[in-house]
Amino acid sequence: MSADGGSAPFRFCVATGGTRTAHEWRELTRKVEGTGYDLLAMTDHIHQRLAPFTSLAMAAAATTTLRLGTYVMCHDLRNPVVLAKEFATLDALSGGRAEIGLGAGWRRSDYTRTGIPFGTRPQRFERFVEYVDVICALLAGGSVAYEGSYLSVSDVTSVPSPANPIPLLIGGSRRRLIELAARRADTVSIAPSRHPDGRRSTYWDAEIDERIRWVQTAAAGRSGRPEIDLAIHECHVLPHPGAAITRLSAAFGIREDQLDAIPSLLVGSPERITEVLLARRERWGATRVTIPDTALDAMAPVVARLAGT
Repeated sequence: MSADGGSAPFRFCVATGGTRTAHEWRELTRKVEGTGYDLLAMTDHIHQRLAPFTSLAMAAAATTTLRLGTYVMCHDLRNPVVLAKEFATLDALSGGRAEIGLGAGWRRSDYTRTGIPFGTRPQRFERFVEYVDVICALLAGGSVAYEGSYLSVSDVTSVPSPANPIPLLIGGSRRRLIELAARRADTVSIAPSRHPDGRRSTYWDAEIDERIRWVQTAAAGRSGRPEIDLAIHECHVLPHPGAAITRLSAAFGIREDQLDAIPSLLVGSPERITEVLLARRERWGATRVTIPDTALDAMAPVVARLAGT
């Protein structure tokens, strides 16, 4: 079932909505870099205190090797020409450390607070397809003109051409979006589906099996398989995890030995988490591990064991 034979090295990423102060933000970025994580990625919602691009530019100035990205940006909140120029600028000023993470938008409050029509799920998907087309064309360099059902771009030449292609992640849960990601993105991020109010559905391992089959089929014509990221929304790495395991099994209404079958969850000792991640790489080719910033310190022993291996 592995998407790439299980041979690709692990990459560890920290996802964050930001901090309260500039000092805290600089300290967080330096800590992520110093702990051995490969990438720091900003989430993107209107209710967040910090906006992504200004924050990532400051992170670039505070670090030297840390890659910088988004996890993931809602396409409807920004014009694609503006977004491509922002990413190309971040990449240029950081010495080629930018990574793009895009999603088709799901949180209704992001739309209502900005006055942007939410639309139906098919409409958001079709807009997103055009958005990805435009972003990829702009970052490839040269003059870009595009006329679609939703987007119109006329002779844009002002986006800096990156020295190297900027990696693209597309995140989602539904079949058409995952297949699009498998065809167009460097990284496919498989996330539990979301309700418009933010509530998450629970994925089980068999559902990831199915989604990996979608990726394999859709990516069959590519020269290389995309990287697989399983979105982890809860990460509890503890030397003595018994109480956390009991609490979470009660919260999910399942047996304690079933928790490892929920790919959006990591709970256990560093040794157990290491075993789980190795098993997920073997089964699904999942080599990018993105955790919430609340687990940065606790996950450090696992990062030390597996990063780059």
